[in-house]
Amino acid sequence: MVSMASVNSIYTTTITTEARRRGIRIEVIDPATPIFVLRQGGRSVRCYNALTDRVGAVTFHLAQNKRLANRFLADRGFPVPDQIPYTTPAAAQAFLGRHRSIVVKPCTQWGGRGVSVDVRTPAELVRAVRLARRFEEDIILEQRVQGVDERLIFVDFRFVASIQRNPARVVGNGRDTIRALIQRRNREQRRIDPSHRIPVDAETGRNLKALGVGWETVPPAGQAVQVRLTSNYHTGGSIDITTDTIDRRLVRAAGRAVRALNLPVVGIDFLVDPKSGRFHIIELSPDLAISPPEGEEVAKRFLDYLFPGSGKR
Repeated sequence: MVSMASVNSIYTTTITTEARRRGIRIEVIDPATPIFVLRQGGRSVRCYNALTDRVGAVTFHLAQNKRLANRFLADRGFPVPDQIPYTTPAAAQAFLGRHRSIVVKPCTQWGGRGVSVDVRTPAELVRAVRLARRFEEDIILEQRVQGVDERLIFVDFRFVASIQRNPARVVGNGRDTIRALIQRRNREQRRIDPSHRIPVDAETGRNLKALGVGWETVPPAGQAVQVRLTSNYHTGGSIDITTDTIDRRLVRAAGRAVRALNLPVVGIDFLVDPKSGRFHIIELSPDLAISPPEGEEVAKRFLDYLFPGSGKR
């Protein structure tokens, strides 16, 4: 029997709230995943986050697999970081030697899970591969490119919004340690969005060490400390909406990628060097979860695409 319960994800409720406003029926198949069906009149669309059954399985696999997406874009002239799959320790060490600073990440995961940034030494590489393998066996090594993280969101092949994703920070009060500041921030966020938390783990500890501080360091009052190198919202990062100010070169490049991939709904992640303006496409998100800051506008455009005319009520 199909459940009429609500979905559990704050990212999906951006869609379902707008759907209810439009009189679109929601049938929840699994509230935790979440998978749900939208129905209106004779039209029915099955969804997982912003992924729908209008996207073919092969197209989704191509975009979601970071290795395949990187190769697909590189073959078509898009700027992407150099990348190889992890095969042997010797090959991995050689890749590290060529680039000096690399990113190690699982091939199909999301939200920054298992990702190590700015890996520089053989020992760090071993630990990074071990961390990534907690999530899956298919691991990739990627040249680290510097820049500001910008996600461009397309719906029905049209640019809808962009967000700048910033690494997690805590602000000192002159009394508490970095560990205590992180724990307090996580407690505060738990009431709003449990998934928006800074991991208290070895990777955060490594990032702190690279900054010359540690868990027990007490930052001066008002001093911001960046505690992660990943900028994902799910590792405690913050989001700023940049739709009105985004570099139009990125919009054009993302538009070409969307058409090449034949993906009507997708998030395209760029790293943009603020000095040179040079940019790279680092990942694609064909099943993007729509974050609350930009979610209302994206959800409206998403439902306009799936149910034309439904917003005219």
